[in-house]
Amino acid sequence: MISYRKILLSLHKYNDISLLIMRVLPSYYMFINHGWSKIANPGVNYSKWDRYGTFFTKHFGGFLDFANIPFGFMAAFAESICAVMILIGFFTQPAAFMVAFTMLIAALHHITGTGSPENAWIYFSIFIAIFLSGPGKYSLDNFLFIKKNKLNRLQ
Repeated sequence: MISYRKILLSLHKYNDISLLIMRVLPSYYMFINHGWSKIANPGVNYSKWDRYGTFFTKHFGGFLDFANIPFGFMAAFAESICAVMILIGFFTQPAAFMVAFTMLIAALHHITGTGSPENAWIYFSIFIAIFLSGPGKYSLDNFLFIKKNKLNRLQ
């Protein structure tokens, strides 16, 4: 008879590979399909960033309209630079938080505006899971920070 309990308990050794896959694929697609065009081509007088910033500031009744371009830049930064940081596993948790927050705002924009929020919610759930679980063993964070912390704890 097959012991399903033994099979399920033996699968935990693949957690780091699962985290690597969960980090690399969504981050790559986030960067290629969403981030690159926003960071590389902000438009004339940063018109794209201004438009993306209004997705967040429109909920404050015109109080934050002066900050449209900085908020638009932060969305472009999260979807491009932070996605690459997650891809390579460098400062993974702060970067995942920024992307997840951006996807939350995108989902709310699609709910109150046009389009379907499905993709934004999927990206949001993936990057929240990365934020909560960490980068895993196969990351620059593990190589640069965790090993140093283990050595400091031993001394």
